[in-house]
Amino acid sequence: MKTKLKSIILSTVTIVSLGSCTKDFVKINTNPNESATVAPQALLGSSLYRTISANINRNLRVNNELMQVTVTTNNNLEFHRYVVRATETEYMWRSWYLELTNIRDMYKTAGEGQQPGFQVYQGISRVLDVWVSSLLTDMYGDVPYFESNLGYQELNTTPVYDHQVDIYRDLFLKLEQANELLDVETEDEIPAANADMDPIFKSDALKWRKFANSLYLRLLLRVSHKTELDAIAKIKQIIETKSSQYPIMESHDDSAILYFTNQQPYLNPYLNARPIDFNGNKGYSEFFINNMQELGDPRLDTWATEATLGVYAGMQSGYPRGTTPEAQSTLNPGLMSDARLGNIMNFAELQLILAECAIRGYISQDAQDLYYNGVKSSIEMWGKEVPEEYFENTKVGFLSTDSDEDRLKKIHLQKYFAMLFTDFQQWYEYRRTKFLDLYPGPGMENDGKMPIRLSYPLITQSINKINYDEASARIGGNTINGRMWWQPEN
Repeated sequence: MKTKLKSIILSTVTIVSLGSCTKDFVKINTNPNESATVAPQALLGSSLYRTISANINRNLRVNNELMQVTVTTNNNLEFHRYVVRATETEYMWRSWYLELTNIRDMYKTAGEGQQPGFQVYQGISRVLDVWVSSLLTDMYGDVPYFESNLGYQELNTTPVYDHQVDIYRDLFLKLEQANELLDVETEDEIPAANADMDPIFKSDALKWRKFANSLYLRLLLRVSHKTELDAIAKIKQIIETKSSQYPIMESHDDSAILYFTNQQPYLNPYLNARPIDFNGNKGYSEFFINNMQELGDPRLDTWATEATLGVYAGMQSGYPRGTTPEAQSTLNPGLMSDARLGNIMNFAELQLILAECAIRGYISQDAQDLYYNGVKSSIEMWGKEVPEEYFENTKVGFLSTDSDEDRLKKIHLQKYFAMLFTDFQQWYEYRRTKFLDLYPGPGMENDGKMPIRLSYPLITQSINKINYDEASARIGGNTINGRMWWQPEN
């Protein structure tokens, strides 16, 4: 196991140290005459859990502060002021590249062994590869992709940083492959014992296929303002002209969520944490609380504590240095054991994606119906009922006097809440659209501009300097304002 992990470390190129191994998840069958291999189904649950756990960790620390979900009272953490220290950038780089090794090994070993269901596991591997790789490139821009994760196989420790447009082109090819590989009858392919090792869909090929194509739509919309990949035509094909060939999520039951069981090995990562590690130095922002209250949103008491009896209140985001306000409403401690924090992509997000596509004229469907379906699904996901007059609220319902931009703003506010605790999707979507009317605080730095990316980790500058220098020059410097391919100019 130690040898295996050392190989994985080398493959990521940028990793100095690594956490614990996969002993709680993966059993390696050892043949004294052959290299150790891991069955693809054994890699699946562990990779999903570790990726989601890392995502939740930095969602709470980074995404939520940038996106005015929460505000810290710790003056050493300044994301809410748009200050990102260089030391903050390695954690997700290391976590994602490590899991990409396991995910790509899943594809390789499934094909080599021709085990029952190997085609399904190859398809699942392709979906997970796209999910993690998209998180990487949307976070950093141009990154090692085609030559990444080959250190232990080819001793390539200095991979080229590929152009984001080329990465996206290949992500779309992998999703096309996944859609074909997963076009099987699962019950005829996957032994029950193996299926149980999938904590999301029980190796149900159709559900993975629906997730793959829904993820496809997320990424296509993200780059739809660019012409290079003909994303708008593909969106129309998936939804209309070839919809029978591209099944997508049809209800919340199809959502890609790892529901934490709060039993080993799928614990909510904060189940046994100290409350101070979860919300001891942060509170909800004014933007978050004010919008929830203006919406009359029933999810508020599930997500937040009262600041005083019967009153919810938020903190100012971007407050000036040296004037730390007192935390008001905080994260509800019940979230520390909540099963729903393991969200990758839910049905509500998909419906809101389609609503935006309809307003933009990419598809010929009723934007209001899609929007209402998305809002309803998101509220019900958190165990609440949609209030009887919820859509009569002018901040929620589509009005006859609304412009397309007004409606898109309403969609993206609801999308903001539907994607709560979901890795960095709120940040990525805000960077694409700017449709949230965030509150600019008086202490904002970086000229008051939302960071476009996280900078490349410090260690990459020494280990892979030539390729690092070239990639940095392409984006105008390795800063939080370096412009990636899909980032709009405005």
